[in-house]
Amino acid sequence: MAAHRPDTECDSVPNVDLSNLNVRARIALFLPRIQGRFSVGVTTFVTPVRPPQSIGTAKLKRSAGKKQEQPSHALFLEEVAFTAYYPADVSAASKKGVPWFLRPIRESLHGFAAFLGLPSWLLWPVVYLFGAFLRIPAYPNAPLLSPSKADINASQWPLVIFSHGLGGGRTVYSQFCSRLAASGKIVLAVEHRDGTGTVCMPRSWNQGMKSGPRPIFYLRETDIHWDDSDKIDTHPIPLRGQQLVFRHHEVHIAYSTFCRFLRNDPTLDLETIDGSPFDKSSWLSSDQSSDAAKVRYQDGIVFTGHSFGGCTVLSLLSTEPLEGYAAIPVERVVILDPWLEPLPSPGPTPFPRKKATDEASVAEESVRSSVEGVFATENGTPNGRSLHPRMLVINSEAFTIWKDHFARLQEVVAGWEPEGGKILTLVGSAHVSFSDFPVLPIIRKKTAQPILDTIAKLSLAFLEDKLDEALETLPKTKMEVKIVGVKKDGKPKRKLVGNVGDVIVL
Repeated sequence: MAAHRPDTECDSVPNVDLSNLNVRARIALFLPRIQGRFSVGVTTFVTPVRPPQSIGTAKLKRSAGKKQEQPSHALFLEEVAFTAYYPADVSAASKKGVPWFLRPIRESLHGFAAFLGLPSWLLWPVVYLFGAFLRIPAYPNAPLLSPSKADINASQWPLVIFSHGLGGGRTVYSQFCSRLAASGKIVLAVEHRDGTGTVCMPRSWNQGMKSGPRPIFYLRETDIHWDDSDKIDTHPIPLRGQQLVFRHHEVHIAYSTFCRFLRNDPTLDLETIDGSPFDKSSWLSSDQSSDAAKVRYQDGIVFTGHSFGGCTVLSLLSTEPLEGYAAIPVERVVILDPWLEPLPSPGPTPFPRKKATDEASVAEESVRSSVEGVFATENGTPNGRSLHPRMLVINSEAFTIWKDHFARLQEVVAGWEPEGGKILTLVGSAHVSFSDFPVLPIIRKKTAQPILDTIAKLSLAFLEDKLDEALETLPKTKMEVKIVGVKKDGKPKRKLVGNVGDVIVL
């Protein structure tokens, strides 16, 4: 979720049993109602990585007197998880309500304590309250709505891949992902298991057997070490650099796994994260060609991400795919408050690629990568520019008045969108405004929901080629900064001029 400032430490938590609360089954705290044309289903998939592999050279420090209960490598890839948000085929009997906190709740509590640097005894009443009752207003494991039943001007649902920020996860941006799904898109929210989330619970898969889940909490520089023999990492922030590589693997595996699932690949190992049943047949078509699939996965993919997730998107699209992976055929990119510090400077700039239009070339690349339809790494297009995805950046006020960072962002976006006009800033927004946190029940802020609605509206308008029309309907203001006080370090405190929610177009 949030991003760029120094991390802090954590504590432990008592075990609290909520199983005897009779009201638990009757009471739910729902996030705000999802706006959009379609009901939203939510299903979380997992797939094994064989063989499991260590990414990078960062190693976990051993706690004194404690047995090492997990691999010594800090970044160990053994299972990939992603939550699908999608248009759902529901009936009057369908039950709404997807838990927002990851299970078990005790581990979520440890994770938030670690990320926030607060004692877990201080957090546990709130975490257990929300953990027991907080729900996403969507339908768990509901069947996918067939495009043929949806009365849409397309035969396939477009595919979006979402990458979360530091302290985020596969449910933390449920409002944004659900809003895209309710508009008629399939959104795969990758759960990055690289120590950037508050908690995740991967398992090892070995010859059909699965180990019990092991918790991975938020990682700090103080939690890891490098051996003296390790090659010096040249990334600006070494741990984040290695986490970016880990994320590259996860995104590629999630995408290729989903493609294989849609093709009903009999060799694919894929199941829901808790083993619960889902309607597999609703996702598949009788004709397993890509043209007949219910999801458009061969081309036109959308990448989106927040903060370090935005950094991940830029990293993926500005570098050659890792060995063994083909480039994902991305057409558009929506980046929310991107954090650029972990990326080498100058840049990033688009990695040159050209869309493969020759059927034989596409088929050949498909066999090599096990993913149908990719971009070939050739330079040049008829207009003299390398083909790359169109980009929209939506920034918070906090990241826009971060002068050095914003200046670099403008340089980066100019490389993707030379004509300009693709950085939008929302007055009065914060870095956390793109997530669910500001709209949580009981603690939600009055201005949080309108800001989140504007973020979703602008994103959808860009994806549907209606951004200019959407901007005409929204209040706008010019870029103007005023001094409103002095920070603790003596530097001036700055603020954008305008009303909360006003859009600045740059």
